[in-house]
Amino acid sequence: MAAAGQVAPTQQEAQLQKLQNYLNGIRTLRAHFSQDNPDGTTSSGKMYLKRLGRESFGKLRLEYAPPARVKIIANGEVLRHEDRETNDVNDYSIDSTPASFLLRHKIDFSNDLEVKSMEARGQKIYLTVMRPGDNGVTLTLIFVTAPMLRLQEWTVVDAQSNQTHVALTQVEIGIPLEESLFTF
Repeated sequence: MAAAGQVAPTQQEAQLQKLQNYLNGIRTLRAHFSQDNPDGTTSSGKMYLKRLGRESFGKLRLEYAPPARVKIIANGEVLRHEDRETNDVNDYSIDSTPASFLLRHKIDFSNDLEVKSMEARGQKIYLTVMRPGDNGVTLTLIFVTAPMLRLQEWTVVDAQSNQTHVALTQVEIGIPLEESLFTF
């Protein structure tokens, strides 16, 4: 018998498939975000996500609101971090960043990602996944289940155990997004 809050194995498999189908159904997304950073600061801004096209990964744009002067753009191949305050620009392979969790064209919890835990608490489901060989980097996706299933927030824990928590509001899914959002 499962402990309180734990999902029974067959129910867990069905719920996992439902979450996977939901995430794979998101082709475009626009939302406001609030981010709690490892150093205790909070930032916010707008997020754009597009998982269409022929690139290796989907595309992403994070526009941070002032006073932050940071912009993150993933064009399907490269993730660029621009700090306009210091004029630093750093490019990374998307696959080497935690963004790859959400930007992969097909999210597959049984082959490509390892499910570390899944727990239902009230009207929320907490799903923690990691990529094999990722040296302890985990992503905990937090879904609300009522009135309908929706990705509400996530927490990334990096290899040094630093946590970054992101909460989404005003989420719009399936809306047209201009390609210019994802160009450097």
